[in-house]
Amino acid sequence: MLQIIKKYANGVFGPEEILILVTAFDDAWQRVQKSGARFNGDGQTVAAREKLAKSIIDLAHLGERDPRRLCDQGLFGFAQSNLKNAPGK
Repeated sequence: MLQIIKKYANGVFGPEEILILVTAFDDAWQRVQKSGARFNGDGQTVAAREKLAKSIIDLAHLGERDPRRLCDQGLFGFAQSNLKNAPGK
């Protein structure tokens, strides 16, 4: 996960902020897994993890630092992006 954060964070976050982002992502990804979401292979899983991380990082770029809000709003953004990219849309 840390490598995904570093990939999209553009070096603008300090160590404490990175810890917040990792915590929010881990919580969010655990919730995705508990939801029963299924991915077709490792490639789709990696893409989903990156999309979720990017959603959380985008919120942090806007100033959000609360891990719970980053998790919840990150999941919301992740779900919205999946709806926009759903087959037939």
